[in-house]
Amino acid sequence: MNARHTPLVAATWLIGLGLVFLVQRAAGWTWSEAWPLFVILVGAGGMAGTLAGDRRSTRGVQVLWALTWPVTWIVAGGALLAATSGQLPVSALDLLDRWWPLAALVLGVWFLVGAAVPVPDVAVERLALDLGARSHAQVGIRFGAGSLRIGSAAPGHLLDGSYLGGVICVERTPGVIQVTQDLDRNLPWLDDHADWKVGLTDAIPLDLRLDTGACRSDLDLSPLRLRSVELHTGASQTRVRAPLAAGLTDMRIEAGAAEVIVEVPAGVAARIRGGVAIGALAIDERRFPKAVDGSFVSPDYATAANRLDLQIQGGLGAVKVIGSEPMSLAA
Repeated sequence: MNARHTPLVAATWLIGLGLVFLVQRAAGWTWSEAWPLFVILVGAGGMAGTLAGDRRSTRGVQVLWALTWPVTWIVAGGALLAATSGQLPVSALDLLDRWWPLAALVLGVWFLVGAAVPVPDVAVERLALDLGARSHAQVGIRFGAGSLRIGSAAPGHLLDGSYLGGVICVERTPGVIQVTQDLDRNLPWLDDHADWKVGLTDAIPLDLRLDTGACRSDLDLSPLRLRSVELHTGASQTRVRAPLAAGLTDMRIEAGAAEVIVEVPAGVAARIRGGVAIGALAIDERRFPKAVDGSFVSPDYATAANRLDLQIQGGLGAVKVIGSEPMSLAA
């Protein structure tokens, strides 16, 4: 990944924001006239992010598809600006009312054409990051659509595995690792078959953050020495097996329209707090009785050698906390 990617994109946004205000003042527009400049800025920022990204494996047609939405924002913003500034003899609302069906039709046809374009074969990438002299590490994993599995890494590796669909791994500071999908390979309709099998070391303490989208995740964290786990997930199906012998693990789960199952291994005490706004929260109360404060707590939580402090914040979906059972997702 190009090390200058982040500052280039940040610079584009700052320059663009400055230009918005300069153009507004120079043209003498009120903000009721100039607001489409921000729509154009969104498109320009998206285009900068696409063009500044790593192009080592992206083909020309993929760049074209990646620019679909930035160009759409810029064109829409330009048309709206022409309407609000009086360059077109219609108001912005009239323009939207008149032209949005045609715009939707054009984009729909564009995506249908894209669906017919042969997608290049997606290779499986191998990744192995040596453990070295690290005594602890923070690992962040960002994964969108597809299948994600996490387990143990091979001895001597901090992180390893196979990554169908492409992967970018960056260690920005010593011991702080970020693993993301190579989105330059994805097409806008997300016709992607990403399948990751990630291994993490069980030799040192880890702090793990997972940001997942519309995916299917099978996370066997039982052999890992996790001090903390943050799971942020959207429309997904996720199963997590908590660490078995990590001492105290602080786990936070934020779920949208998701189904999440947390399995607490036998021998691990747990305290479970939080809830689900719209949906269902199911707790095994035989294992984790309900306390007077509304939380669910193992009777031996205060004295157990291995404990899970679990906080749940759910939106629309279902979250279940169960006892130990086989670690596989239903078909």
